[in-house]
Amino acid sequence: MAKQHGRNCCYIFQEEEYQNFLRIREITNELHSAVNHDFRGFSIFFQPIMDIRQDKLTGAEVLIRFASKKFGQISPAEFIPLLETSGLIIPTGRWFIREAITACRKIRMQIPDFRVNINVSQVQITKSDVITDLISETNTSGLPLTAIAIELTESILLEKNEKAQNFLKELKQAGMQLALDDFGTGYSNFHYLSELHPDIVKIDRGFTSKAITDKKEYYLLNQFSNMIHNLGLKLCIEGIETEDELQKMKLLKPDYCQGFYWGRSCPYDEFRKHFVDVDR
Repeated sequence: MAKQHGRNCCYIFQEEEYQNFLRIREITNELHSAVNHDFRGFSIFFQPIMDIRQDKLTGAEVLIRFASKKFGQISPAEFIPLLETSGLIIPTGRWFIREAITACRKIRMQIPDFRVNINVSQVQITKSDVITDLISETNTSGLPLTAIAIELTESILLEKNEKAQNFLKELKQAGMQLALDDFGTGYSNFHYLSELHPDIVKIDRGFTSKAITDKKEYYLLNQFSNMIHNLGLKLCIEGIETEDELQKMKLLKPDYCQGFYWGRSCPYDEFRKHFVDVDR
Protein backbone atom coordinates (compact mmCIF):
# COMPACT_ATOMS: atom_id res chain seq x y z
CA MET A 1 0.00 0.00 0.00
CA ALA A 2 2.84 2.39 0.89
CA LYS A 3 4.41 1.93 -2.56
CA GLN A 4 1.28 3.37 -4.14
CA HIS A 5 2.01 6.67 -2.40
CA GLY A 6 5.64 6.87 -3.51
CA ARG A 7 8.99 5.96 -1.99
CA ASN A 8 10.29 6.58 1.54
CA CYS A 9 6.92 6.65 3.20
CA CYS A 10 4.76 4.42 5.33
CA TYR A 11 1.08 3.59 5.46
CA ILE A 12 -0.78 3.01 8.71
CA PHE A 13 -3.65 0.57 8.44
CA GLN A 14 -6.89 1.45 10.13
CA GLU A 15 -8.52 -1.22 12.29
CA GLU A 16 -11.44 -1.55 9.86
CA GLU A 17 -9.05 -2.16 6.96
CA TYR A 18 -7.15 -4.76 8.93
CA GLN A 19 -10.31 -6.60 9.92
CA ASN A 20 -11.44 -6.56 6.29
CA PHE A 21 -8.04 -7.97 5.27
CA LEU A 22 -8.42 -10.79 7.81
CA ARG A 23 -11.96 -11.55 6.64
CA ILE A 24 -10.87 -11.75 2.99
CA ARG A 25 -7.98 -14.04 3.90
CA GLU A 26 -10.19 -16.34 5.99
CA ILE A 27 -12.96 -16.54 3.40
CA THR A 28 -10.41 -17.28 0.68
CA ASN A 29 -8.99 -20.09 2.83
CA GLU A 30 -12.47 -21.50 3.31
CA LEU A 31 -13.10 -21.34 -0.43
CA HIS A 32 -9.87 -23.28 -1.03
CA SER A 33 -10.95 -25.87 1.53
CA ALA A 34 -14.42 -26.16 -0.02
CA VAL A 35 -13.02 -26.75 -3.50
CA ASN A 36 -10.57 -29.34 -2.14
CA HIS A 37 -13.40 -31.17 -0.33
CA ASP A 38 -15.76 -31.80 -3.23
CA PHE A 39 -17.13 -28.22 -3.20
CA ARG A 40 -18.53 -28.54 0.30
CA GLY A 41 -20.50 -25.42 1.21
CA PHE A 42 -21.37 -24.50 -2.38
CA SER A 43 -24.91 -24.87 -3.69
CA ILE A 44 -26.97 -23.77 -6.67
CA PHE A 45 -30.18 -21.76 -6.52
CA PHE A 46 -32.83 -21.27 -9.20
CA GLN A 47 -34.62 -18.05 -10.19
CA PRO A 48 -37.67 -18.83 -12.38
CA ILE A 49 -37.92 -17.35 -15.87
CA MET A 50 -41.49 -17.07 -17.10
CA ASP A 51 -42.74 -17.17 -20.68
CA ILE A 52 -45.16 -14.27 -20.40
CA ARG A 53 -46.91 -14.86 -23.71
CA GLN A 54 -47.83 -18.42 -22.74
CA ASP A 55 -47.98 -17.73 -18.99
CA LYS A 56 -45.76 -20.67 -18.06
CA LEU A 57 -42.36 -21.54 -16.66
CA THR A 58 -39.77 -21.73 -19.44
CA GLY A 59 -36.48 -21.91 -17.55
CA ALA A 60 -34.39 -20.65 -14.68
CA GLU A 61 -31.34 -18.54 -14.09
CA VAL A 62 -28.97 -20.69 -12.04
CA LEU A 63 -27.07 -18.89 -9.28
CA ILE A 64 -24.17 -20.01 -7.10
CA ARG A 65 -24.27 -19.71 -3.31
CA PHE A 66 -21.68 -20.37 -0.61
CA ALA A 67 -22.07 -20.97 3.11
CA SER A 68 -19.03 -20.76 5.39
CA LYS A 69 -18.75 -22.55 8.72
CA LYS A 70 -17.41 -19.40 10.35
CA PHE A 71 -19.27 -16.64 8.48
CA GLY A 72 -22.48 -18.39 7.48
CA GLN A 73 -24.10 -17.49 4.16
CA ILE A 74 -21.77 -15.14 2.26
CA SER A 75 -23.03 -12.76 -0.40
CA PRO A 76 -22.07 -13.68 -4.00
CA ALA A 77 -20.91 -10.06 -4.35
CA GLU A 78 -18.23 -10.88 -1.79
CA PHE A 79 -17.16 -14.46 -2.53
CA ILE A 80 -17.32 -14.50 -6.35
CA PRO A 81 -14.57 -11.83 -6.75
CA LEU A 82 -12.43 -13.91 -4.36
CA LEU A 83 -13.02 -16.99 -6.51
CA GLU A 84 -11.90 -14.97 -9.53
CA THR A 85 -8.77 -13.42 -8.03
CA SER A 86 -7.67 -16.75 -6.55
CA GLY A 87 -8.32 -18.70 -9.75
CA LEU A 88 -10.77 -20.97 -7.92
CA ILE A 89 -13.50 -19.82 -10.30
CA ILE A 90 -12.14 -22.30 -12.88
CA PRO A 91 -12.77 -25.56 -10.96
CA THR A 92 -15.82 -24.09 -9.21
CA GLY A 93 -17.22 -22.99 -12.57
CA ARG A 94 -16.88 -26.53 -13.94
CA TRP A 95 -18.69 -27.88 -10.87
CA PHE A 96 -21.40 -25.25 -11.25
CA ILE A 97 -21.94 -26.06 -14.94
CA ARG A 98 -22.19 -29.78 -14.16
CA GLU A 99 -24.72 -29.20 -11.36
CA ALA A 100 -26.85 -26.83 -13.46
CA ILE A 101 -26.96 -29.18 -16.45
CA THR A 102 -27.75 -32.19 -14.26
CA ALA A 103 -30.67 -30.31 -12.73
CA CYS A 104 -31.86 -29.21 -16.17
CA ARG A 105 -31.87 -32.81 -17.41
CA LYS A 106 -34.05 -33.90 -14.47
CA ILE A 107 -36.51 -31.03 -14.91
CA ARG A 108 -36.79 -31.71 -18.65
CA MET A 109 -38.36 -35.06 -17.85
CA GLN A 110 -41.41 -33.02 -16.84
CA ILE A 111 -40.91 -29.80 -18.82
CA PRO A 112 -39.30 -30.88 -22.13
CA ASP A 113 -38.29 -27.38 -23.30
CA PHE A 114 -36.90 -26.20 -19.96
CA ARG A 115 -33.70 -24.15 -20.26
CA VAL A 116 -31.05 -23.06 -17.75
CA ASN A 117 -29.31 -19.68 -17.91
CA ILE A 118 -25.71 -19.87 -16.73
CA ASN A 119 -23.56 -16.86 -15.86
CA VAL A 120 -19.93 -17.05 -17.02
CA SER A 121 -17.17 -14.79 -15.72
CA GLN A 122 -14.43 -13.01 -17.62
CA VAL A 123 -11.82 -15.15 -15.84
CA GLN A 124 -13.47 -18.34 -17.10
CA ILE A 125 -13.45 -16.98 -20.65
CA THR A 126 -9.85 -15.80 -20.64
CA LYS A 127 -8.20 -18.52 -18.54
CA SER A 128 -10.12 -21.72 -19.34
CA ASP A 129 -11.87 -23.44 -22.21
CA VAL A 130 -15.35 -22.94 -20.82
CA ILE A 131 -17.05 -23.73 -24.16
CA THR A 132 -15.48 -27.20 -24.13
CA ASP A 133 -16.66 -27.65 -20.53
CA LEU A 134 -20.21 -26.74 -21.52
CA ILE A 135 -20.24 -29.01 -24.57
CA SER A 136 -18.72 -31.91 -22.62
CA GLU A 137 -21.28 -31.69 -19.82
CA THR A 138 -24.26 -31.40 -22.17
CA ASN A 139 -23.03 -34.37 -24.21
CA THR A 140 -22.63 -36.43 -21.04
CA SER A 141 -26.12 -35.50 -19.88
CA GLY A 142 -27.70 -36.14 -23.28
CA LEU A 143 -29.11 -32.63 -23.43
CA PRO A 144 -29.08 -30.50 -26.59
CA LEU A 145 -26.96 -27.37 -26.42
CA THR A 146 -30.16 -25.36 -26.97
CA ALA A 147 -31.04 -26.24 -23.36
CA ILE A 148 -28.39 -23.73 -22.25
CA ALA A 149 -28.30 -19.94 -22.44
CA ILE A 150 -25.13 -18.12 -21.39
CA GLU A 151 -25.61 -14.81 -19.58
CA LEU A 152 -22.88 -12.22 -19.97
CA THR A 153 -22.64 -8.51 -19.26
CA GLU A 154 -21.54 -5.94 -21.83
CA SER A 155 -18.26 -5.30 -20.01
CA ILE A 156 -17.26 -8.93 -20.60
CA LEU A 157 -18.59 -9.10 -24.13
CA LEU A 158 -16.85 -5.95 -25.26
CA GLU A 159 -13.40 -7.03 -24.13
CA LYS A 160 -11.19 -6.50 -27.17
CA ASN A 161 -9.10 -9.62 -26.73
CA GLU A 162 -8.80 -12.78 -28.76
CA LYS A 163 -10.16 -15.04 -26.03
CA ALA A 164 -13.39 -13.06 -25.66
CA GLN A 165 -13.94 -12.86 -29.42
CA ASN A 166 -13.28 -16.58 -29.85
CA PHE A 167 -15.67 -17.32 -27.00
CA LEU A 168 -18.51 -15.47 -28.75
CA LYS A 169 -17.74 -17.19 -32.05
CA GLU A 170 -17.61 -20.67 -30.51
CA LEU A 171 -20.76 -20.01 -28.49
CA LYS A 172 -22.70 -19.27 -31.66
CA GLN A 173 -21.18 -22.21 -33.52
CA ALA A 174 -22.16 -24.56 -30.71
CA GLY A 175 -25.79 -23.43 -30.87
CA MET A 176 -26.07 -22.06 -27.34
CA GLN A 177 -28.07 -18.90 -26.81
CA LEU A 178 -26.45 -15.68 -25.62
CA ALA A 179 -28.29 -13.44 -23.16
CA LEU A 180 -27.04 -9.87 -22.73
CA ASP A 181 -27.47 -9.30 -19.00
CA ASP A 182 -28.12 -6.11 -17.00
CA PHE A 183 -28.99 -3.99 -20.03
CA GLY A 184 -29.98 -0.48 -19.01
CA THR A 185 -27.10 0.00 -16.54
CA GLY A 186 -23.60 1.39 -16.89
CA TYR A 187 -22.71 2.36 -20.43
CA SER A 188 -25.44 0.41 -22.29
CA ASN A 189 -25.43 1.37 -25.93
CA PHE A 190 -27.92 0.28 -28.60
CA HIS A 191 -25.05 -0.14 -31.04
CA TYR A 192 -23.80 -3.08 -28.99
CA LEU A 193 -26.83 -5.09 -30.05
CA SER A 194 -25.65 -5.28 -33.66
CA GLU A 195 -22.03 -5.79 -32.60
CA LEU A 196 -22.64 -8.59 -30.08
CA HIS A 197 -25.60 -10.39 -31.73
CA PRO A 198 -27.30 -11.60 -28.51
CA ASP A 199 -30.37 -13.83 -28.70
CA ILE A 200 -31.93 -12.37 -25.57
CA VAL A 201 -31.65 -8.92 -24.00
CA LYS A 202 -32.33 -8.74 -20.27
CA ILE A 203 -33.54 -5.45 -18.83
CA ASP A 204 -32.01 -4.70 -15.44
CA ARG A 205 -34.26 -4.16 -12.42
CA GLY A 206 -32.97 -0.58 -12.14
CA PHE A 207 -34.31 0.25 -15.59
CA THR A 208 -37.57 -1.60 -14.86
CA SER A 209 -38.24 0.25 -11.59
CA LYS A 210 -37.70 3.61 -13.28
CA ALA A 211 -40.06 2.70 -16.12
CA ILE A 212 -42.74 1.70 -13.63
CA THR A 213 -42.81 5.13 -11.97
CA ASP A 214 -41.65 7.51 -14.72
CA LYS A 215 -43.61 8.09 -17.95
CA LYS A 216 -40.52 9.07 -19.95
CA GLU A 217 -38.63 5.97 -18.82
CA TYR A 218 -41.66 3.82 -19.64
CA TYR A 219 -41.83 5.35 -23.11
CA LEU A 220 -38.13 4.63 -23.65
CA LEU A 221 -38.55 1.04 -22.52
CA ASN A 222 -41.55 0.66 -24.84
CA GLN A 223 -39.55 1.96 -27.80
CA PHE A 224 -36.66 -0.28 -26.86
CA SER A 225 -38.96 -3.30 -26.68
CA ASN A 226 -40.24 -2.56 -30.19
CA MET A 227 -36.71 -2.22 -31.49
CA ILE A 228 -35.61 -5.50 -29.90
CA HIS A 229 -38.46 -7.38 -31.53
CA ASN A 230 -37.89 -5.66 -34.87
CA LEU A 231 -34.31 -6.98 -34.71
CA GLY A 232 -35.65 -10.50 -34.20
CA LEU A 233 -34.37 -10.72 -30.62
CA LYS A 234 -36.12 -11.81 -27.42
CA LEU A 235 -36.72 -9.46 -24.48
CA CYS A 236 -36.62 -10.43 -20.80
CA ILE A 237 -37.69 -7.89 -18.19
CA GLU A 238 -36.20 -8.49 -14.74
CA GLY A 239 -37.31 -7.21 -11.36
CA ILE A 240 -41.09 -7.76 -11.48
CA GLU A 241 -42.32 -7.75 -7.89
CA THR A 242 -46.07 -6.98 -7.86
CA GLU A 243 -49.20 -7.69 -9.89
CA ASP A 244 -49.43 -4.02 -10.92
CA GLU A 245 -45.84 -4.08 -12.18
CA LEU A 246 -46.52 -7.27 -14.11
CA GLN A 247 -49.59 -5.86 -15.83
CA LYS A 248 -47.78 -2.65 -16.75
CA MET A 249 -44.79 -4.57 -18.17
CA LYS A 250 -47.08 -6.95 -20.08
CA LEU A 251 -48.19 -4.00 -22.21
CA LEU A 252 -44.61 -3.83 -23.53
CA LYS A 253 -44.99 -7.40 -24.82
CA PRO A 254 -41.81 -8.92 -23.41
CA ASP A 255 -41.05 -12.54 -24.19
CA TYR A 256 -39.87 -13.41 -20.70
CA CYS A 257 -39.98 -11.97 -17.19
CA GLN A 258 -38.18 -12.62 -13.90
CA GLY A 259 -38.70 -11.29 -10.42
CA PHE A 260 -39.81 -11.81 -6.84
CA TYR A 261 -43.45 -11.76 -8.02
CA TRP A 262 -43.02 -15.46 -8.84
CA GLY A 263 -40.60 -16.15 -6.03
CA ARG A 264 -37.07 -15.57 -4.82
CA SER A 265 -34.21 -17.77 -5.91
CA CYS A 266 -34.29 -21.06 -4.04
CA PRO A 267 -32.57 -24.48 -3.84
CA TYR A 268 -33.36 -27.22 -6.36
CA ASP A 269 -35.82 -29.22 -4.22
CA GLU A 270 -37.82 -26.12 -3.33
CA PHE A 271 -37.80 -24.96 -6.95
CA ARG A 272 -39.15 -28.33 -8.12
CA LYS A 273 -41.89 -28.28 -5.50
CA HIS A 274 -43.18 -24.82 -6.34
CA PHE A 275 -42.54 -24.53 -10.07
CA VAL A 276 -41.96 -27.92 -11.70
CA ASP A 277 -44.15 -30.56 -10.09
CA VAL A 278 -47.23 -28.30 -10.30
CA ASP A 279 -46.73 -27.99 -14.08
CA ARG A 280 -47.44 -31.65 -14.71
